[in-house]
Amino acid sequence: MTTTPTTTGVPEDEPERYLRLVPGGLAPEPGTEIGPAVPGSLEPAGDAETHLVGEVIEGVPVDPDDIPLTTTWTDITSRPRVPIIPAWLRDKREFRARVRAVRGLAGYTIAFYATRSPKLAGKVLWYAPKGARRVVGSVIRWAWAEEGNFKLRQHAANTNDAHTWQALDRTRAKSSKARWWLVIPATLALTIAVWVLAASDVVPRLGWWAVIAALLIGLARVGWTGDTPFVDRVSNGPKFTKLTAEMVRKSFTRLGLSQMKELDSMEFVHPGIHRDGPGWLARVNLPEGLEAVKVIEQRGRLSSALRLPVDQVWPAAGPEHAGQVDLWVGYQPASKMGQPKWSLAAPNAVTSVFEPFEFGTDERQRPVKCELFARSWLIGGQPGSGKSYAARSVAAVGMLDPTAEYKIAEFKGTGDFLDLEPICSTYVVGVDDESLKQGAAILVWALGEAEKRGRRILAAKKRGEAPHGKVTPELSRKSGSGLHPVVLLFDEVHELFSAIPEAAANAERLIKRARALNMEIILATQIPDKTSLPPNIVRCVTNRWCLSVAGQQENDMILGTGAYKRGITGTVYRPVQDAGWGCMTGLPTPVSVRSQFPPLDVWDDMVARAIALRHGRAVGATGEQLPAARDLLADLLEVAASNGQHWDKAAPALSERWPQAYPALTQDALSELARALGVESVDVKVAGRNRKGYKSAELRKVIVARDTAEQAPDGPGGGDDRDDEGSTQS
Repeated sequence: MTTTPTTTGVPEDEPERYLRLVPGGLAPEPGTEIGPAVPGSLEPAGDAETHLVGEVIEGVPVDPDDIPLTTTWTDITSRPRVPIIPAWLRDKREFRARVRAVRGLAGYTIAFYATRSPKLAGKVLWYAPKGARRVVGSVIRWAWAEEGNFKLRQHAANTNDAHTWQALDRTRAKSSKARWWLVIPATLALTIAVWVLAASDVVPRLGWWAVIAALLIGLARVGWTGDTPFVDRVSNGPKFTKLTAEMVRKSFTRLGLSQMKELDSMEFVHPGIHRDGPGWLARVNLPEGLEAVKVIEQRGRLSSALRLPVDQVWPAAGPEHAGQVDLWVGYQPASKMGQPKWSLAAPNAVTSVFEPFEFGTDERQRPVKCELFARSWLIGGQPGSGKSYAARSVAAVGMLDPTAEYKIAEFKGTGDFLDLEPICSTYVVGVDDESLKQGAAILVWALGEAEKRGRRILAAKKRGEAPHGKVTPELSRKSGSGLHPVVLLFDEVHELFSAIPEAAANAERLIKRARALNMEIILATQIPDKTSLPPNIVRCVTNRWCLSVAGQQENDMILGTGAYKRGITGTVYRPVQDAGWGCMTGLPTPVSVRSQFPPLDVWDDMVARAIALRHGRAVGATGEQLPAARDLLADLLEVAASNGQHWDKAAPALSERWPQAYPALTQDALSELARALGVESVDVKVAGRNRKGYKSAELRKVIVARDTAEQAPDGPGGGDDRDDEGSTQS
């Protein structure tokens, strides 16, 4: 006999919401009570050992109860608002770019048709009579009403049905009579109106010529019988006007992805498709479970589906989740848009490693900026991807900082950085054993320098000059501090790490420590594997720039594990065609970056300016250079009063007049810089106040003495100590 388990304390009308539990799985002995079952629990209220028997109907509902939401006035007023003025109007650079584009297109169009005006005039005069005959013939045919019931009358004639034919012809004649009564008066009225206007001189002669020209052009267009357009086209390429939702949906469904075969399988995110820079942006949520990287990989298919060049279509991962895609389509291909003018190419451009400066642009031609201080860089890509020029664009940010010391080692052996040798305290080129040893020696020197800088920063922190234990701009520019910027650049660094494994270990140690010490490391490689690019180095690098790579493994070796699955990939770029393009992490968000690639003459001017900023001398280990490319003594004389100036007045005056040359200059730092150049700090009375400063007369003597010394010929031992092989080591 089967015993039915029972419980006490269970409502009879809701047995399905409770679990039936009894001790031992059998009915209780007579007189035994069990505590009430607990809803949604596998344990009864009693403390006896139990196990589940019988049927479990249902526990507590999994979904939470619907709670009505109350919208407050704060919720409404705090919602993000669309800017009143469009972004392209607020951005001076983008506004100027649009004005230049419209102006260039208008000028080209006017010049194009002006040169073809004789041909157009001949076509108008030739085809206008034909057009006039067609217009007159069409009006007469319409007035005779021959085409109204022509087929019916022809059918009656073919069947010898005279009665029907006559009835149809009377109908045609009646329609024709009404039409002639419309055509003839209209023609007479038009003729009289033209005659009256001509006789009264209401319309000027130029207006009549304009009317005649427009009439001839219209008649010529009617008389044109060719298959090609009457007017020559300015361009023969496909006309791309606007990215539409239908285009995006169709292109996505043609990617061959099983989850996205229907047009309604994706949704657009507010504000939908809109203008974004020189192109259109569509933010799309993919079907659930489909990652953005699957679409990003299909950039070629997207290009084919949209019938646009590959470098005009730029899919990227969206900002909200892994299943969101930002599809940006330019007005024209990136290769034809060119690249905006580099701000560092300006004749007066001076940089600082502590401030962000532009080193590239994204696909929407927006400048991409980053500071060099507290950063380390890894640039990787296959041959032909543009690594060397990408490294040059980053190096240019520090190149125009006159306090920065450069040490460059390139193991390609072709002298890609030879033009930067004059600003380098150490320059190594080659792939021979001696060059590799010199490259490894740079890392050994850098580790020793890091030890010294650590002690200097510790002392500065005790003095209150480095509150965060890092080099500050004031400490960096302080004469004799030994904390000036040092930029270490290694091109084709895999050659060094493969030949000398100790160099890789030293590089790892240096990267870990260099951020706070004002030492910036730039590594460029084309072979990302565990031997040539140890994973520990990749983990420590702050900025990773992946140019064109062949597959997922190489991509993740540069950008980090999982980058490919998150849609951060350099596999979409083509070597040579997309040289300079790459995906970068380390900025606020991953972004596609195209390195600056200025013309050779522009780059030569930038290098010449970098040499001039250093007064023709490479910054050495002491780093004692002026804050910028200015003559400090002459500037002090310019901001001085008749007899001199106080330090606390001169420092803000220099910063206000030349902010790029003397940023955040303090009176103590200015006093120390001036004393290093031979200017004594003395009591000076200016505007009735006597404080520490400098005297103008003494300053002029120092300037004369300096100029006299610089004009003297070099003594024995002067000149360049570089060896014949193009390498120097300090």
